[in-house]
Amino acid sequence: MDHNWITLIAAFLLLSPIVIGLWRGLPGELELMKYSIRSALGSVQWILASLAALWLLRTVVAQNAWGIPQLQWVSRQLHGSLIAWAVAVPVTAFLFSWILDLFAQPVIGLAVGVLHRLQGLASRLPRALNHTLGGLLQVPRGALHMLVFVAAIHLILPYIHAPTVEAMAKESSLYRWADTRVVAPLLSSPIAHKVPVLGDQANRWLTELTQEAAKNAPPEARGFLTWQTRFQSNSQIDATAKQVVQGARTDREKAYRLYRWIGEHVQYDNQKAAAIEQGQIQSLSFGAISTFNTGKGVCTDYSALMVAMGRAVGLQVKQEFGTAVLPDGSGGPHAWNVVYLADEKKWIPCDPTWEQAGNYFDNPDFYATHRPDHQTGADAAQ
Repeated sequence: MDHNWITLIAAFLLLSPIVIGLWRGLPGELELMKYSIRSALGSVQWILASLAALWLLRTVVAQNAWGIPQLQWVSRQLHGSLIAWAVAVPVTAFLFSWILDLFAQPVIGLAVGVLHRLQGLASRLPRALNHTLGGLLQVPRGALHMLVFVAAIHLILPYIHAPTVEAMAKESSLYRWADTRVVAPLLSSPIAHKVPVLGDQANRWLTELTQEAAKNAPPEARGFLTWQTRFQSNSQIDATAKQVVQGARTDREKAYRLYRWIGEHVQYDNQKAAAIEQGQIQSLSFGAISTFNTGKGVCTDYSALMVAMGRAVGLQVKQEFGTAVLPDGSGGPHAWNVVYLADEKKWIPCDPTWEQAGNYFDNPDFYATHRPDHQTGADAAQ
């Protein structure tokens, strides 16, 4: 008998805390809540401290925005060095966390005191009511666990090629309900884009640091750094993508315009391809930003730029790896894209690298020349 694992996992995450709450009872749940409050506030405190440290080091110290002479030496150390950042961010975050802790401790003490008094009241309730309330108290936690799982699938699926998981998600009524009613509206809301953890700002900061580090890194590290951020975008790419699709009425038209634009504005880099064939990839730069800036790249760069520009205009685009088969039967490693057309409810393939060679946008014979064998994110030779 086949089981929908997405439904089973989501249901388990939702119900298991409730069952534990029913078994433990209200006093036990209130005792656990004391530790949960401390843990949750500690996590929030560390996240805020880390973001504050990243902002301070990036804006004030690395760029020396306030013109403080004493910061010039630190600024030079941070410029383009991931090792310096790896040391400076935790140390600065620890200092911020210590400051925040001065304000957090009184709040924690007040909350724990209230819970302690509620425990005394709960111990005098009838046993059945006590356990029922314990279960009800865990409903928000169970719902949160399930929604985090659903959100993870929602965010990951557009960037991997996993037909089995996609089919299970489509068939799971529990997943579809949570995704359409809660997760998707929340992630697309203005609030989500204003929160650094859910929005783009923190991600853009890290991307800028990595790209800057790649410029100043030793040649043997440059390929690794740019490969890790190959799908990352910037304001110029986003603005160009929106301009290219302006007036497009369907997802198909948006995708086709981006496919044509990339094929017409990016030239194939034969020197880079030769270097890759010789295994000399350490000093190369990969990804959407490098390709957009130079107007050159290989297939992984074309397809990475398609992912970045597609994201900028609301399209779900994946990078797919496999083998390209030429008319004479020869072939080699290749990368292209698959794009989800929400209004048609289907995925279509396209190959912006081959745009100049013919029609490789949702061509019925596309997979006669493109044989996928790797999911997005796998390694590829060119």
